[in-house]
Amino acid sequence: MKKRHSRGQSLVETTLILAAFMGLILGMVGVGQMLFVRQAWAERAQDAARWGAVNTYDAPAIRNLVIYGTATPSDGAIAFGGLEPSEVVVGNPGCPGVDCRVSVAIPGHGIQSTEPVEGF
Repeated sequence: MKKRHSRGQSLVETTLILAAFMGLILGMVGVGQMLFVRQAWAERAQDAARWGAVNTYDAPAIRNLVIYGTATPSDGAIAFGGLEPSEVVVGNPGCPGVDCRVSVAIPGHGIQSTEPVEGF
């Protein structure tokens, strides 16, 4: 019987395993980036609601805090994570009165934050 030569077998096996491993790594990076952006949006919504509760209520400024990270963005400012102004909902329910609060939400991503207004 003749022995079959298996030259190049390890190269083929390594290529197949490397392709699967790189796909797994790239998938993990993509999911990690998505989770980072969602958490950053949640933190920005909470910070904006708190800012709106402490300062004079100004819906566009609160919306800008969520989208741009500042109440007064410069011309040409880029929205964080591609968030559009129409995706951010700012409300001031119960005002004036003892049940006054500032609500900031990004409904399309399941994010909402509510802060009671100080001074009531």
